[in-house]
Amino acid sequence: MTRYGQAVAALAACLLVGGWVAGYRELFMFGVALLVVLVVASGWLLARPHLDADRELRPNRVAEGQPATGFLTVTNRSRRRSPAMVVLEHFGSTVVPVSVPTLAGGASHTRPYRLPTNRRGVFQVGPLTVSRSDPFQLVRAGQRQPSSETLWVHPATHEMSPFPNGRARDLEGPTSAEAQYGGITFHTLRDYVVGDDLRLIHWKSSAKRGELMVRHNVDAYQPRSLVVLDVNRASYSDEGFEDAVRVVASIVVSSLRNNFPIRLRTTAGLVIGTESGSGSQRERILDQLAALEPVPEVPLASISRQVANERGGLSLAVITGEATARDLAVIGPLRGRFQTITIGRIGVRGRGSVHALPGALLINAATSAEFATAWSRRVGG
Repeated sequence: MTRYGQAVAALAACLLVGGWVAGYRELFMFGVALLVVLVVASGWLLARPHLDADRELRPNRVAEGQPATGFLTVTNRSRRRSPAMVVLEHFGSTVVPVSVPTLAGGASHTRPYRLPTNRRGVFQVGPLTVSRSDPFQLVRAGQRQPSSETLWVHPATHEMSPFPNGRARDLEGPTSAEAQYGGITFHTLRDYVVGDDLRLIHWKSSAKRGELMVRHNVDAYQPRSLVVLDVNRASYSDEGFEDAVRVVASIVVSSLRNNFPIRLRTTAGLVIGTESGSGSQRERILDQLAALEPVPEVPLASISRQVANERGGLSLAVITGEATARDLAVIGPLRGRFQTITIGRIGVRGRGSVHALPGALLINAATSAEFATAWSRRVGG
């Protein structure tokens, strides 16, 4: 029963009781009339149409603020015409109403509707409720469609200069299979495939095996970077954490755009990244950043243990909130492991309480856009 229906029911009860007690027949009959209207309205909904609903999201991955559209197709499976109705599409913790016109038996109708993408996150679109009401809007009934889809809203990114170069100290560098193909550093021998440079054929191994073998060379002297994101809830306001995630996403996208390997760690222990610098990893990393949430009581000091097993020679960026100089002191002992260290304090207006850290570039910024400008000016320059 709708609020309007509840008001009518309460009025009918008052009229019935008042008319009976006071002996006013007219009031009593008016209460009976309202009661009959409620009964008729309830009976109106007994003949429920058989409806099927199908949903498609285009696209199912967007950045904050970019448009995402759901296409809802409702089909009337019964023989009789279905009334006009409102479909309630669940989107996370909110509801998006979608109006559907009357449909003849067996007919279908597709209605596009916009989804709210103003906030980063991973959202379940659905389940869906087909809501119907009587002509007087007194009673409402819902038919639930259990299907759902997932919409990834990635953090917004800013144009930024690439990460400052961090290169392996070993002249040969890391020769893992994930290193980018096409350099001059020998990694292994492998079977020849069509399109390989014939100059790379290893004739001695080919003669022994009876099949063509080629030298698999990699580019081991690539810029390599590590980003650490402080996810301690106490370090941020709500919007400050969102800006910090946008900063990290911007750094990652900039590095992958230039095919630079990059690894992301959070103080909660999550590890995301790639050794190859392949742009194909971008969607997977942004999916995980879309789902990232702040965690209580995770100190910035935990990064010392986390980076203990990282290779040396990288560039390091630490993105945090309103961390104090005492909080950031944990970064001092790491200077010998990294070629460059950049610290970003997000949500800090002006110079903030921390003005400099020995051996590190410090950027205080109120927003992610302000950080991107300062980064490109001070790091890219």
